[in-house]
Amino acid sequence: MAYLHLFRRGAALPRLAALDIFHMETGGCTGCALELRAFIRGGKSMCGTVRLVSTPRQAGMLLLTGSLTVEMAPVVEMAWQAMPGPRVLAAVGDCAVNGGLFPPGYATLGGVGTHARTSLSLPGCPPAPEDILAALTDWQARDGADGAI
Repeated sequence: MAYLHLFRRGAALPRLAALDIFHMETGGCTGCALELRAFIRGGKSMCGTVRLVSTPRQAGMLLLTGSLTVEMAPVVEMAWQAMPGPRVLAAVGDCAVNGGLFPPGYATLGGVGTHARTSLSLPGCPPAPEDILAALTDWQARDGADGAI
């Protein structure tokens, strides 16, 4: 009951020690999104230290898969602004990193890695769940341990 006032004012909820990831599929074949969800739901999530959250307000990392489309760009920006700081941007898969099979055109902007600075970029079409786990583990050991983002 004491925390009820936090919800009324719209304050950000505190993050736990786990790496809380808000995942967005921004356009493409969804192969990378399927691999990511398979790795998280399959129990390979480092004993609970990596988990998907349902809202950007609970997340410390915004993880994008798929090419950035014109329609999704403002949605990604709103999710990024809704995250409490410090926040991290990650791109998983060739499409998210550099556009992959979906180069810039009238409907796509290419990869998010060409438009914003990402803290974690993992190429692959799609990257294997083991590669996603290794990249998140390496990033968390390197940057997440000391709080530097």
